[in-house]
Amino acid sequence: MHDSVNDNLQSFQRIFLGACSESDVKPKNISIVAVSKKKDISLIRAVYENGFRDFGENFAQELSEKSNQLKDLNIVWHYIGPIQSNKVKLVAAHANWVHSIDREKIISKLNSYCSEIQKVMNVCVQVNIDNEASKSGIHPDELLKYSSLVDKQSHLNLKGMMVLPKITSDQTENENVMKKCFALHANLKLAYPNAKTLSMGTTSDFESAIKCGSNMIRIGESIFGKRQ
Repeated sequence: MHDSVNDNLQSFQRIFLGACSESDVKPKNISIVAVSKKKDISLIRAVYENGFRDFGENFAQELSEKSNQLKDLNIVWHYIGPIQSNKVKLVAAHANWVHSIDREKIISKLNSYCSEIQKVMNVCVQVNIDNEASKSGIHPDELLKYSSLVDKQSHLNLKGMMVLPKITSDQTENENVMKKCFALHANLKLAYPNAKTLSMGTTSDFESAIKCGSNMIRIGESIFGKRQ
């Protein structure tokens, strides 16, 4: 099983380095979050041994279990799924980053729980760039409003924005949407210079994302293989 992860990693690194080279970007300037949801602890250890430190989870319960089981590793946990109100406390306790901020109530609750445990949480505001009913995230026009709400909290650190652009078979169309995301993020940085993170790109589209200015990609299948 670990051999297949090693093969995946070699293949991914080759494509990733090629994408960086093509876009004239230094690989060290792009953070890679290994999305480990539904994946076994032993696989996470294998990926960690290959130098990865950032891991992403979509479910609060699974995040808390893995974080407890892997306490011996120096992992930076990214919570990348929608946050249910009753799970905020769990996320506050176990994540280092939250990418999916899109409601005032969650901002307030997350700050409150982080304050209780004397922790500062890195957060990205999630933008629903294509206004898809099936996806979480705020309307692009609300980005500055929500960023201001985050910025006012004592225990939240506004790091940037996260997007999940719709993937179509038309690469030009995909890249046009990603360029729109890049422009939106540039506008955010004018107001909040420390909000440097543009979390954009997954296994299906990370090469285009790098080309369009993403500096954090969230990779699951290319590293861990297909989910059952």
